[in-house]
Amino acid sequence: MKITVKALVYSVLFISLGSVANAQINVPDSVRISIGAEITSTTGTDFGTGVNVASGGNAASAYNYGAGLSFHIDVPVLSQLYLTATAGYISFFPTKDGVYSQQAITNSPLPNFNIIPLKIGAKLLLGNRFYVGAEAGETLLANKTALYALYSNSFTWAPQIGLVLPLKKRHTYIDTGLRFESTSSFYNNSTHNTFWGLHVAYAFNL
Repeated sequence: MKITVKALVYSVLFISLGSVANAQINVPDSVRISIGAEITSTTGTDFGTGVNVASGGNAASAYNYGAGLSFHIDVPVLSQLYLTATAGYISFFPTKDGVYSQQAITNSPLPNFNIIPLKIGAKLLLGNRFYVGAEAGETLLANKTALYALYSNSFTWAPQIGLVLPLKKRHTYIDTGLRFESTSSFYNNSTHNTFWGLHVAYAFNL
């Protein structure tokens, strides 16, 4: 199932990019690049290394918050529709309950959970400023060895909403977006790494 979904995503991207050259002639925009900062907040109690049980007997997450950078490319294919590609680097910071993680070693601090999301998708403008979108792809685990993970990459999907604010300089913008992101586990279990992500980026047209 995992391979089938990835193959479908990559096939859609290949077909769509094949039409970009002709479609771009008829749209009022050009390729847009954005570079920004990411702030994230995990959901549930099993992010990263699995469910942790603290000394009080209650389940607690080993990671709560993270921060990072992201790079986005938006390619117009219709007047309100863009194909998108995203690459990023996010580091999640361990909580005080991280010592109870399944992967924690006695008297050894749990390392950050560092990921590199690589996604493709589409973005639909609602008017001139608001947009909705969705992306899917692969997330790489940057420090697999330190976290004793079994896999170095997993399938990822992420719906999002956002707002584009034009700046005084022509063809420059502030792009802000909120997304829910889910990545399959890097360990041999059925859990998912899920988090809310907020990005604030500087964007410009080529």
